[in-house]
Formats: sequence, C-alpha cells, structure tokens
Amino acid sequence: MPSDNHQLDELLKKTAHSQPVLPDELKYLITAFLPSHSPHEAYLILSAFCQGVRKDKTPEIATQALVDVFSPLVLPHLEETNENDILIAITFLTALFQVDWQSAASIFEKDGVLEMVMDSVDLKPSDELSLQVAHLLSQACGHKPCRAVLRPETTQWLEIMSNPSRAETVRAAATVALVKLLKGSASDTAEMTGGATESAPQVGRTEDELAMVMKKMVISGGGNSSIADAVEGLAYLTVNPVVKEIICQDSAFMKALFGLVPHRKASTTAETHSSLVYGVILIISNLCTYMPQLTEEQAQMQKLRRMAKASESKQEESSLNSDEKVRARVKKLVANGVLDVFPPAFASSESLGIRMEIGKALLGIIVDKENRGKVLSSGGAKVLLKIVKASVTVSSGKASLDPAYLEPIQALAKLAITAAPVQVFGPDDGAIYDVIRPFSLALQHSSTLLLQKFEVLMALTNLSSHSAEVASRIADADGLVNRVELLFFEDHVLMRRAAIELICNLIAGSEKVFQRYGGTGRTDGVVNSKVQVLVALSDVDDLPTRLAASGALATVTSEAGACQALLSLQFERHHALSIIAQLIDPALNPAPENPEGAQSDPGLVHRGVICARNFLVSTDTEHRAEILKDAESCGLLKALAEIVKNNTTPQVVQPAAEGLKWLTRRFNMAPSKKAGKKVATAAKKSGGAAGKVAKADWKEGFKKKQVGVSDMTLLTTISNESINENLQKRWTNAEIYTYIGAVLISVNPFRDLGIYTDDTLQKYRGKNRLEVPPHVFGIAESAYYNMNAYHENQCVIISGESGAGKTEAAKRIMQYIAAVSGGQDSSIQEIKDMVLATNPLLESFGCAKTLRNNNSSRHGKYLEIMFNAHGEPIGAQITNYLLEKGRVVGQVENERNFHIFYQFTKGASDEQREQFGLQGPEMYAYTSLSNCLEVSDIDDVKDYGDTITAMGVIGLSADEQNEIFKMLAVILWLGNVQFTEKDDGNSEISDSGVTDFVGYLMEVDTAMVQKVLTSKVMETQRGGRRGSVYDVPLNPAQATSGRDALSKAIYNNLFEWIVSRVNVSMKPRQAKAHVIGILDIFGFEIFEDNSFEQLCINYVNEKLQQIFIELTLKTEQEEYVREQIKWNPIKYFNNKIVCDLIEERRPPGIFAALNDACATAHADPSAADNSFVQRTSMLSSNPHFEARGAQFLVRHYAGDVMYNISGMTDKNKDALVKDLFDLIGSSGNQFLQKLFTERPDPNSKKRPPTAGDRIKSSAGALVDNLMKSQPSYIRTIKPNQNRSSSEYDVKAILHQIKYLGLQENIRVRRAGFAYRNTFEKMVERFYLLSPNTSYAGEYTWNGDPKSGCEQILKDTGIAKEEWQMGVTKAFIKNPETLFALETMRDKYWHNMAGRIQRAWRNYMRYKHECARRIQRFWKNNKEGLAYAQVRDYGHTILGGRKERRRFSLLSYRRFMGDYLNVNGKSALGLEVAGPCGIGGDEVTFSGRIQILISKLGRSSKPSPRFIVVTQKAVHIVSLNVKDGRASYLCDRKIPLVTIKSIGMSSLRDDWMCLNIGASEEGDPVFSCYFKTELAANLMQLSHGSITLNVGASLDYAKKKEKRAQITFVRDETVKKDDMYKSHAVHVPTGEPAGSLSRPPAKRKAGVVRPITQGKLLKAGGPSKPSASRPKPTARPLPGQSSVTTAAAPSTVPKPTPKPTPKGAPTPVSKTPASAPARGAPPPPPPPAPAQPEVPMYRAKFAFQGQEGEMSLAKDELVEVLDKTDETGWWLVKKGSTEGYAPWNYLELVPPKAAAPAPPPPPRSRAPPPAPGVKQTPVASSHAKVSVASLTANANAKPVAVFPGMAAANGSATPWKKTPTTSSTPDESPAGSRPSSSLASRGPPPVAAKPKPPVVAAKPAPKAPGKPPVPTAPRPNAAAPPVRSGGVVKPPAPAGQMDLAALLARRSQQ
Repeated sequence: MPSDNHQLDELLKKTAHSQPVLPDELKYLITAFLPSHSPHEAYLILSAFCQGVRKDKTPEIATQALVDVFSPLVLPHLEETNENDILIAITFLTALFQVDWQSAASIFEKDGVLEMVMDSVDLKPSDELSLQVAHLLSQACGHKPCRAVLRPETTQWLEIMSNPSRAETVRAAATVALVKLLKGSASDTAEMTGGATESAPQVGRTEDELAMVMKKMVISGGGNSSIADAVEGLAYLTVNPVVKEIICQDSAFMKALFGLVPHRKASTTAETHSSLVYGVILIISNLCTYMPQLTEEQAQMQKLRRMAKASESKQEESSLNSDEKVRARVKKLVANGVLDVFPPAFASSESLGIRMEIGKALLGIIVDKENRGKVLSSGGAKVLLKIVKASVTVSSGKASLDPAYLEPIQALAKLAITAAPVQVFGPDDGAIYDVIRPFSLALQHSSTLLLQKFEVLMALTNLSSHSAEVASRIADADGLVNRVELLFFEDHVLMRRAAIELICNLIAGSEKVFQRYGGTGRTDGVVNSKVQVLVALSDVDDLPTRLAASGALATVTSEAGACQALLSLQFERHHALSIIAQLIDPALNPAPENPEGAQSDPGLVHRGVICARNFLVSTDTEHRAEILKDAESCGLLKALAEIVKNNTTPQVVQPAAEGLKWLTRRFNMAPSKKAGKKVATAAKKSGGAAGKVAKADWKEGFKKKQVGVSDMTLLTTISNESINENLQKRWTNAEIYTYIGAVLISVNPFRDLGIYTDDTLQKYRGKNRLEVPPHVFGIAESAYYNMNAYHENQCVIISGESGAGKTEAAKRIMQYIAAVSGGQDSSIQEIKDMVLATNPLLESFGCAKTLRNNNSSRHGKYLEIMFNAHGEPIGAQITNYLLEKGRVVGQVENERNFHIFYQFTKGASDEQREQFGLQGPEMYAYTSLSNCLEVSDIDDVKDYGDTITAMGVIGLSADEQNEIFKMLAVILWLGNVQFTEKDDGNSEISDSGVTDFVGYLMEVDTAMVQKVLTSKVMETQRGGRRGSVYDVPLNPAQATSGRDALSKAIYNNLFEWIVSRVNVSMKPRQAKAHVIGILDIFGFEIFEDNSFEQLCINYVNEKLQQIFIELTLKTEQEEYVREQIKWNPIKYFNNKIVCDLIEERRPPGIFAALNDACATAHADPSAADNSFVQRTSMLSSNPHFEARGAQFLVRHYAGDVMYNISGMTDKNKDALVKDLFDLIGSSGNQFLQKLFTERPDPNSKKRPPTAGDRIKSSAGALVDNLMKSQPSYIRTIKPNQNRSSSEYDVKAILHQIKYLGLQENIRVRRAGFAYRNTFEKMVERFYLLSPNTSYAGEYTWNGDPKSGCEQILKDTGIAKEEWQMGVTKAFIKNPETLFALETMRDKYWHNMAGRIQRAWRNYMRYKHECARRIQRFWKNNKEGLAYAQVRDYGHTILGGRKERRRFSLLSYRRFMGDYLNVNGKSALGLEVAGPCGIGGDEVTFSGRIQILISKLGRSSKPSPRFIVVTQKAVHIVSLNVKDGRASYLCDRKIPLVTIKSIGMSSLRDDWMCLNIGASEEGDPVFSCYFKTELAANLMQLSHGSITLNVGASLDYAKKKEKRAQITFVRDETVKKDDMYKSHAVHVPTGEPAGSLSRPPAKRKAGVVRPITQGKLLKAGGPSKPSASRPKPTARPLPGQSSVTTAAAPSTVPKPTPKPTPKGAPTPVSKTPASAPARGAPPPPPPPAPAQPEVPMYRAKFAFQGQEGEMSLAKDELVEVLDKTDETGWWLVKKGSTEGYAPWNYLELVPPKAAAPAPPPPPRSRAPPPAPGVKQTPVASSHAKVSVASLTANANAKPVAVFPGMAAANGSATPWKKTPTTSSTPDESPAGSRPSSSLASRGPPPVAAKPKPPVVAAKPAPKAPGKPPVPTAPRPNAAAPPVRSGGVVKPPAPAGQMDLAALLARRSQQ
C-alpha cells in the first residue's frame, strides 16, 4: 500500500504540472478505484487528466479522444472472468461517469458493454460485484443516451436487487438506479415529439413504493454507503408531492434523516459526508418549496394547460402542492427539529450547492411568519447572513451579485422585515453593514422578481430606522437611491409604498439624502423635482404611501431649500397648499368619487401641520399677502384654526398656532434705524440651530403594549391553567416577571433581554411596585425601602428548581442594592465591591454545569448585607449550606465538575503550570470522565480572569491565592492516582510518579502517600482497652473510595475556608443597624439516580416551602383568627408532614434512621445500607413515604422522588479514616493543616455529627434567621428542560405552578390583607396624618393606640372596607392603600418644609422691601447731600464778601462739577478731553467760559473756550473751524501748583482770574457762570492753599512784565449777566453778600405706599376677636416614656440647638460708646442708672393671639418671663395669664431717667473744613461716631433722586443734626427717619406660631430639619412716637450719628 500511494503521488504531481501520462501509468490508474483503495487522489488525477485532454478541443473531438484512450484499457478487463478484473473495469467506469460523463456514456453505449456487465453479475453473483454494478447503472440511468441502450433485463435485475432479501447496500444502490431510471424515463417521455422512438424500459414500481423502501433504509440506520444512496434517491423523489406527504407523516424518519447531519466538521471521507449532507438538505428544501408566485397572466396560462391535460392524478398532485399543504409540511419539519440541522450543515462543508439549498429551505420555512421567531432563536439568521455575505464579488472595483443567492437574500430580508435588526443581526452593527451591499445589488439586479424587490425594500426600510449610521451607509450604496426613486413610478401600489417609506427613513437618517431633497443653495433644480414628487405622492389614494410621503415632506421642509421649492411649486401650479390642507382636513377638497371626503388620520394631520408651519415661517414676508390669499382659498387657514381650537395634542397644536400666527399677523416689518436691514441666513441642518425649524418626528409615543396581567391577583379566573396561560403570554413577549401581590414570579428566559442596565435600575429607584412594571429590581427596592422606613431586617427568599434563575436573581438584587445604597466613604464602596465580587468567586468554586443548567448552584448561600442607620452597607456575611462535594470525584455523562477546575486548567499562567505540573482538563480523570469539557455559553479562560480579579477585590493575598490553587492541583492529581489489582486481590498504585507528585504538592512523604492510599490501620479493642494494630491492605475499590474521600474532604474544607475568609474581609466596620439577607440555594432536584445529596437538597427546599406556607398561608390565616378579623379560610397543602418525615427524632425520621444504621453497622457500608433498609419499614405509616426494597419514595411538595439507598449511609457518615488525617497532619504545608483544624478525637465516645445532622442544624438555623426578618419572595420557574429561549413546556410549568401553590397564594392575597402592624407601630408611623393626633409634628392623642390608629385611618379618608381593626393590630387590605399612606406621609414633610420655606420667603421679601425703601431713600438723598455740602462750602469760602446771582440761590441748585460729562465719556466730553491729554485722570470740573483775549493794537475781547479741571491742572480748550472741519486745541495747561490766588469782584458778575505769577502768557481772565463752584473746586483740590481775593477790581498780569486792572461798575441798565468793555465790567446789583440758598420747597403731601411683598400680617387684623383655643399638649408616643418630636424622613443626625436664639435681640447696652471718633466732641458722662424693680415691656402694636398666644392691645404693659425661644416668640405674663407674643411687637419701657448728664465741653470753632476731595462727599464730622461697617449698599439699583427735603431742625443744611440726649449711641430716635417712608410703617412681621406654653419649663425644641425662622431687626425700645410732621420731640441725644450713618447702619441690618 505505501508503494501504491507513492505511485499515485507521482501521477498527481505530473498532472498538476501538465506532464504527459504514460500508458503504463494509466493502466495503474484504472485499478485505483477498487473498493479496497482510497480513491481520493485517483479522482483528482483522473479529473486533471480529462481536463487536460479537453483543453483547446471541441467537445466532440475531446470526447472521442478520451474514448480512444480509455476503451482499450477498460474493455479487456470486462472480457475477463476474474472478478477482480471485472471490478476494475466497473469501478473505473463508474468513476469516469462522475468525472467526465460524456466519455463514460460513449464507452457504455458501445456494443456489448452492457451485455458484458450484466453477464458478469450472472457469472459472479457476489454482493460486492452486484453493488458496483448497481452503482454503475445508477450513474448511467442519470443520462439520456445511456437510458436508451438499457434493456428490460437490466430493469428486471435492478428490481430483483432492490428486494428486501438482498444486502442492504445492494438494495440501496439498485433502488437509486431505479429512481433515476423512473425519473429519467418520465422526462424523456415529456420531451418526445411525433415520430417513432424506441421506448425506454419501464419500471415496475411507483415512486411512492420506492420512497417507502428508501425511507425504511434511513430509519434502520445502515452503513454509510446505503444511507447515502437512500438519501440520494429520496432527493430525486421528493419533487413528487405524493412522496412529500408520505415522508412528512413519519416523525421517526425525519428525526433519523436530520440526525445524519454531523454536528462537527468531518475530517475524513469528506466526499461522502458532503454528498450525504447535500442530499439531506435537498430533501428538506424540496419539502419546504412553495409553488412559484405567478402573475395573473401566468396563472391563467397554467390553468389552461392543466385543463388540456386534465387527469385525477394531476389534480391530486396540484392540491398536494397548495400553500396550505406546504405550510403543514413545514410545521411538521419544524416540530421535528429541522431548524437544528442548518447550522451544523453549513459548518460541515463549504459546498456552494449545500449553502444554496440551505438558503432555499430556510426561505420556505420563513414564509410562514410563525416560524420566523424559531428560526432566529435557532441561529438561522446567522447562517443566512454568512451565505449572503458570499454572494458579492468585486472585480475591477465593481461589485456584482450572483443571482443564485437571491433566494437566501430574500429569506434574510423576510427576517429583517418582521424582527428588530438587533434580533436578526445581533448587537454588532457590522453585520448590518455587511448585508447592505447584497440587498442593494439584489434590488438592482435584472433577475430579481418583483416580490423579492418588495421584500428587500421593506428590509432596507427597517434597517434604515435602526440608526443614522446605517441609514447613511444605505444611502451611500451605489445606485440604490436612484433605483428606489424609479420605483416611485411603479404600477404596483405596494412597490410605490415601500419605495417612499425607504426614502422617508433615509431623509430622516442620512445627511446626503436630506440635502438631496431639501438642500439649501442648490441651483440644479434637483430639489424642486424631488419636492414635487413628494407633494404628488402625498396626494395619492393609498394611506400608507401618503403617510410616508407627507412624513418625508415634513422633514425636508425644515430646510430652506425645500421650502423655496415648495413656494415655487405653489406659485407655478397653485396646488401645493391645497394638498397640505387636505392632509390636515380631507373634507376641504374631496374627490368627486368621495364627496364626503376621506377619513382623517392623526398621522396625516400631524405631518400636514408640520409641513404648513415649516413652509409658512420660512417664507419671506413680501409673499405674505399672496400666500394668505392662497391659504384662505384652499382652506388651509380654516384648517389650522380648527386644529388650534379643537385639537388637544400639544405636538399638533403648537406648530399649527405658529403657522396661524404667521398668516394672521399685521405688524410693520420695516427695519428700524438701529437694527438696519435684517438678512435671513440659511440655517444649517443641525438640531436646535437658531432660526431653524426642527425636523418633525412622528415616531414618538409608541409604548410597548402590556401583555397579560402583570399582577395575577387581577386575573378574572383563578386556576392553575389561567395562571399558566398568563405566564406564557408574558414570557413569549419577553415579560418574564409577574407579581402575585408582593411575591415576584420569574420565568427564566434563557437569553439576555437587556433589562438589567443602569437606566432600567434608575427607573425603579425610589418607586413602589405599583408605579413600575414587575422586576427583580422592584423587590430589591421594596426590601431596601422597608428596611430604612420601618427599621426592620429584611430577607429575600428565592426558590425554584435547578435552572430556574435563582442565582441570577440574587446577583441582580446585589447589583441594585450596591447602586442605590449611597455612601461616599471609601470603606462603604469597598464593601459594595466585595459583595459584588463574591458572585464570580463563589460561582467558580460552587457552581457547575448539570444536565439542566449550565451554571447550577451546587451549594446554598445566604448573604447578609449589614447597613448602618443611614442605609449604607458597612459589612456582609455569607453562610454556606451543603456543598455537593461528591461532584469533585465523579459526574454523570455530559455534566462537569466545578467551574474552577476548568478555569484553572485552561487559564493558568505558565508559572502556575510549571509549579503545579498543570495540563489541560482532558488530562485529569476528575474533569474528563464525563466527556464534557466545553460549554457553549461559558468562557472558562475569561471566567478565570474574573475569579482572580474577585480574589483581589476580596483581599486574598498572592500567597493565599497560590495555596488555593495548589490545593486544586492536589485534587486533580489525586484523581489521576489509579490502582491495579494484584494476584492476592489487594491494590497497588499503577504509576508511582503520580503519588510522588501528589506528595510534593502536599509536602508529605511520598511513601506515606502510597501507604495510606493502599492500606489502612486497624486497631482491636478488648474490654475498652487498646489491642493490636494491623495494617490491612485495601482492594482497588476500597483504595479508590479512600482516594476520593480525601479529595472531597480537601475541596469541601477549602470551600469552607474561602467563605470564612470572605467573611473576615467583609466584617462590619461599625455597628450594624439593619440587615438585608439574600438566600440563593440549590433548587429542587429530581434525577434518574437520586441519592443522599438530592435528599438533603430537597429537604432544605421543603423547609423553605414551609417558611413560605407559614408566612403566606398558615400564619396569615391563624393571625386573622387570633385578631378576630372577618375572613373566609382557604384550603392549602401544609408540607410540615414531609419535613417531619425527614427531620423528626420521635418518631424517628429518615435522618434519624440513617444515623442509627450508621451507628449499628459502621464498619461495613453495605451492612449499614441493609440496616437502613430494614429501618425504613418503620416510616411506612407516613402517607408521604413508601419503602421499595433498596429504594424508597418520598412525596415532596414538588413531586415524587425515588431515592437509591446504596451508599447513602456512607455519605451520611462523611468521615475520613484516621490514616488520612495522619497524612495531613504530617504535611509541612501550613495552609493544608489550617484546612483540617477540626479532627476527631479517637478517645471520645461521643458519636461525631453526621452529614444529615449538619444539614438539619444548618437548615434550622437558616429558618430561624429568616423568621427574624421581613421576607420578600421570588418564585422562579423553569420554562423547559432544554434551556431553549423559545420553548414553553406547558405541562412542566403547570406542574411547577401546582407545587409552588401559586393558585392558593393568589386566593389568599385577594381575600386577605396586604399589610398589618401593631397599633403602636401604626400610630408611630402615621400619626402625623391626622390633625387629631398631631400638632406641629408632635403626638397629641390622649386616647389609647387603637383609637388613635382608627382616628388616623378615618381622617385620611380611607374607605372602611379597606381596613379592619384587630385585637392588637390594624389590617390594611390593599397595598395601594399603604402606598397612599406613605405618600401622604412624605407629602406631610414636603408640606411642612413648604410652609417653613414660604414663611421664610415671606419674611425675607418683607425684609428686602424694607431694605430697598431705606436704600432708595439713602441713594436719592446722599447725592443731593453731597452736592449740597459742596454748595455750602462755596458759601463759606465767599464769607459774605460777594453779591450773589438770584438763580445761584435756588434750593435745587446742586454743584455737579463735570458739566461737559467728560467722565461719562459723552461725545463733546471726549472731543474736549482729547487735546488735554488727561488720560485716566478724573475731571472734577468742566464747563464753558468766555476768556479775555488781548490782540495787538486792539482792546481785549471775550472769546468762548472750554475749561477742564483735573486734580493736577486746569486746561483751557478752544474750538477751531478750518475748511468746514472743526478741531479742538488745548490753548493752555495751568498746573494747580502754579495758581497762587483767585481774583473776583465783590459784585454779582461772573468774572474771575487765576493769578499764576510770572508767565509769558499772563494770568487767564474769564467769565464763568459757575464761578463759585469753580472757586470751591480749586480750593478743595489745593486743600485751601490758594488765596481767594475779593475786591472792587481785578488785578492781573496781562503779560510777563505787564500788569493790568479790570474795574467793575454797578450799572442797572444792564439787563442780564454783565458786560465787558475796555477793561471795565458793567453789572447790575445782585443779592446781598450774606444770602444763603433758598430752603427746599414744601413737598406735596402723598400717600405712603404700603409694603405689599412678604407681608405676614393680614391687613387690618381679624375683624372680630376670638377666644384663643388652647394648644394641645405634646404626649409621648405609644411605647415611649418621654415626649419626642416627629422624625423627619432624613437620616441626618439632629442638630444640637444653640443656647442663644439666632434671632433674639441682644441686651441693650446702658453705656455710651467708649471710643468716640477722632475730631468728634467728647461724649457726655453717662446718666445715673435707674432700673425698675421688674422690667416691663410695652406693646407697640395691637396683636390678636391664637391658641397658646397672648393677645395684646397697643401700649399695654407686660412682663417677659422667657426670651430663649429661637423662633422669635417670648413667653410673657399679663396679670396671672401667660402666653407667647412676638418679640418685635414689644419694646422695653425705659426706666425713670436720673439727672440729665452735663453737656459736653465746647470745642473751639475752626475754619470750615473742605468736604471730601471727590465729587461724592462723605458725611460731616458728626458721622464719625465709632460705628463699624456703616457703608451703604453700593450695588443696590439706583432710582430717581427725591426732591429737596426740609431738615427737621429747620436749617439750610439738612445733613446736620441738633445734638440731643440719648441713652445709647447705638440707638436711633424714631424721629430721625423721614416721615414719608418710615414713620408710618406698619407692625413688623410675626414669626411662626409658638409652641404651647409650659409653666416653669422652656418649650420643647423644634423637630430637626425645620429651619429656624429669622427675626427682623429689633425696633428701638426708647424712641418716642413720631408725628406725621416728622418733627422730633424731645431733640436727639448728643453725639448722635447723622442721617448718613444711621441709614447705612439700617441698610446693613
């Protein structure tokens, strides 16, 4: 054989290099096809040879050449009688048929060839020869020339060979030949025309008979050859409808047929597998094929042909090919699992034929919409996507589509139409991008049918709505948009509809298409034509087409280009607005055939309104008149008005109103002078751009329809069937959660629904379960809220069978609590991270793949999360229950060991592999014997990384992690220790190298390892004394058992250590307040072989079911009886009898019987089992127990379970032998020693606890723990046993519904009460809701808690039938009622906070209004005072030496200074200041002057100038005009330091000169109207260093050496001002020199405006005085000994009240200020103190008190008892009555004054000081009393200046005050306030109501969270009343601050 292969290899190389083949080599080639050879290479050589011969030749010549070559080689072998020679010829000829059938047929047609073939089987009738002849005939029957030479004898031979008596392979091959002959003959007959033709031989069997033969072959499952032939024959026959019906009726056949497809790609005999798979897929494709969809014309022609060839058989075949029959056949195929065939078939071969037939078959299945979801769930979409991706080829940069792929493309398009893109293509958009090009090319291909185009269009439409990126890629496909636009004009209405819908989506999602239809700035006319098409399609009859077209139009009209195109269309054809109006109201312009108008559609209305709004608001105003006319004529104006008037949808009304406003407004749009012409800018296509109308979006508001009932207490019919039906509806619609009251029912979806995102989590935060759909987050929120609100521990009990989703639910609860529990502390976040990290860690070590669940919990876990008083997690603790350690050493077929073993062996690092000798999982017995190393949805390497990360988060050190993995390696290598049996029956270790490595890992002596594994130490005892010690050898079975016991013990103890180590890391950091427990424990299990593990697991589930019954059914009904509640009892099954059967001691239960059996026969496991069998007979009295020999049956609540007794007692003992303990004790590994700290004492006579004892005590502790908490329930249900996301097993789920007791739970829930609590707890929680039980947050009820609780429920308005009062508890029927109470309680705090805030805001508004009035008064007068100060200074410096002009003495004359407004940067001021170069210097004076200019030869003459004075110089500026242009020039700059004196006359003239000493220019002489102000300004700037000379003449230096004089002459003839002429000024007589400014004019009396903002008192007070109602006394809450205030919902600690109230007034100082200001007169000595015996207070205003308050009359005297209340209320006493009064209504009665203090010593008079250097002068020296921070608010809004105000002392200087006496310098007399704003102010605001007075005790503190009410400034207590005139009597005290300081102080308060 090696030499043969070598020769074939040489031939193959020759043919590959086109080298000639020698004749001898060809002789060898024909022998290479014998059955004993592997013909793969021979086929390749033969094929290459034939292709080489045919190269460059015509077909006829090439065929003849091949015949000439092969005939001499084949025919001699046929002539031989040797069977081997005959086989050589026949097998070669058969192969030649498969490679080159033309040459093979020519040889077969030669004379005598067929006869020689048939003679050979007659002479040598062997099975092998018959098989090869049948194969040859099968090949020949497939070709018409060969069929023509066949003889009847050949047909008879084939029929004989197909009899059942023949070998199966021969039967199969012969039957295939007959099938081909039969089908070929029928085809030949159909092609026959007139004329004599030799008829082919007739087959004696019908097609259905042959099909039955081959069907039986497939079912029997023969050899590969016969199966392949049978499948091939059926592939030919299944085109016959009768055959289709026959094979579809046989489910066994279909399952056998589908099983022929390998699930893994074959590595050998690829041709056989490929042909077999092709045959299977072809059969499926034939069965699923529908009749072609014909046009009406084609259907009519086919009907005529049938009528011409009418026959009963044809009619029958036609009916069997109907769509109904095909749909029924497809349904049967799907039911028998055909969908599971396609993925492995696709993966098994890369054959194009197989993939095309898969696509065709899937198309036939997908035609039925019911199958599309199943196709998606089975992976059919992925198969189609892979097929379709290969359909496109790119050549020279151009893509083309193979039309053979149109059917797979159509199938994928159908899926994309009916399902969301993410369901079809997955979450990765890359798959969607891949399919866009095939879809696009299919749409444009000439071979594509109309239906296929329609479905591709719809698929693209659906995809384009997925995202903007997908829409853009669709729009970018070559030629796609153009082709779709051509379809607008398709005759078929559905094609038009699909095309416009796709364009509509592309407009909304693609910028390219949007600009194509609405682009601004395009001049090619494309937009106009596109918009015209959209308008036309918006007016068609088909409603969906109109919706899509109008939607596209509404979108594009948000762009200016489309609106301009629409405007052009309207002006051109005058129908655009008419079509838009018809969209809004179809009745406006009805069609002739429908005079009443079409029916209005809300979508059309919305789109029409958006189109109208977009068009109108973007149209220029110049077209308004014409558009308005058209809108009125077509009815658009009326339609919009009707929408605004009658429609209630905001999305419709708002744009309609905008459009209507544009049409109807009439204001002038001319541009203003300031704004200029407005130019409209084109808005870019971006949402929210200014001036741009946003795209219309009508795809909003669609909510997912509610399926079924979300709370099954609302079911109409309560039965298990109705519950099942409701769960099925919801599960099918991806609604996996349903409530029964507060119990959550969860049905495992077996897929990711995307319902656990952060967005979903936030929707449940702070919501009760009625506000949001059912969800596990709702249960978590309820538990967390109840813990915080009711201060009770919570637990979540998750129950259900294995695989129902318990572990996932527990993880989601932990996720929710970690997200919402708050806390910014790093330790809190660390705890959260640790809690979440326990999931991957414990799943790795405690979960495994089982037959029913890929991630089954093989242990129980109760996680307790501990919280502080603020609801923040501070620690956690895990309790572990019953690890299934037996899984470590053995698993059933297709299950796995714990996940960690596969993670470790696959994902370990190179260092770990080196250290632990680690290999793959297939190398270890403990992980490979179950033949399941991989799980489809588990990535072991990734999970290993997650486990390592979790270990780090938990805090396991690198050494600890290394020791953990070392123990895992020990276990893995222990499993590889194998034992062989020696001759004496004892065991020995087959490979000591394994035990040596185990010893190395365990750090023990390797010899000791071998010894303890193959022998054990036995010790005899005599009379209680130790006897002899023997080494007893173990047989292989015993040694294996000991090895497994050691492995299980190490893993179990390792798992326990990990749990305890996790608990150490999560230990609480502070004292815990509450706990939330989450129970995730193994589900109920029923297997074929149930042992001790299943008994323990099911026992724990029985205990959990008992808790559920106790708390939801039994305890609830017993409580109703105990509390005497009206109630109709409900029957239910109480499983306590089952729990007693397992756990009771007397009478003994199963655990007790097991313990007794272990104790009596502890040495022999089989004897112990037999003892237990005998003891089970005592349990038969229990109706839920049945003994059956070596088995026993327990009737659990979840079903009957049969347990096998074998090995159960040994598992119950669960103890290691002493030798193994000694082995571990000798280890040098401290970690291993730590795992086995508890070792049995050999001297102890006490029986160690068994496994049953431990699980019983653990279950009891668990139940006790759960009973201490308030439970929440999650009942999980497993929908099927196949982990399918689409299969809903009605029968299995109905069983779960029954044993979970859901029906009884619903009945109890509907008839019972959702909430109950003791009266005391109810009152404590809700007493705030009733005015009868609370006052201002305090409990005031005098009755017992029961009556108080009843009063609360009555006052809250809850119907009586919603609650009942028991003996000790109140019962509330519906949770809605409880939620309403909680909502009212929350609103109470909100309302209280609102009231406090409202009072505070009112007070602040009142205070601010007062402050504003004071500030306004101060601002309105401070400037006037400053100007008056400067004016008074001017009077002073003149000193009565100069006559005054009359107008300068007016009262409102102010010295403003900067009259040119240079500082204000006026236009003139800037022009004047420019030449002066003053920069940033402040101008103190500016104005116009007439300066005296001397000219040569002429007398001096006044000339106009401008004067500008700064702090440095005087500038004189002139205005020059040249050539019509004005310019300013600084003529002179005079520094201030150079001015010696100012000269003025004594008359009333305005002339003055500045004497500056020696100067070339001389002294300036000028006339200035504001001479006094200018002189005062210069004096002020020079600090009085300039001398002011007043005389009869002005003496000045005309030039440097020349002086001159101006005389002043009194001349009454001068009518105005004065007149200069020839050095003389003539001036009339003025006012006397001693004149002062006129007093201010008397102000017109006005009405004082009342304060309207923030006033707390009612205007005028109450009309009638009413008797004050006594305030109720606060009482302690039930169960408390002292009075406590209501606790706010916040958990913030209560603030400690300050000892001194914030708003209380400070004691009044009785001494004046100790440090008077510099320059002020010394203060008078203090008066002698005169204190009254009891301080009395006078009421400044009348006050009408309420309950607990003291009513006061004005001027009534009271005694103050307590001022310490922080809210602003004082406890006062009037006579013998006590009560509260606002402190700002009271003023201290001044004590009788002592002798008046002597006046202060007089101060010598000084020259008048200059006011402040700036134009904002400060107050006079009297304002400098020692007062801190008395500046006014500079940021207050300025208001108009008040007119002049008469001073209270009648002087002309109102800022000066007459000194008076006062008791304190800090107090301001009331008379100092202006009467217009402050004197008539009403009473101050009153603070919040006081608390009831408590005699001899201070009021109780306010509740926390309630901010203290701030108090107003304290009114002056000693000020005498102010009269309306504003005159103060007696005068103000000496040293009193002036008005400026007073107002500044008040503004600060």
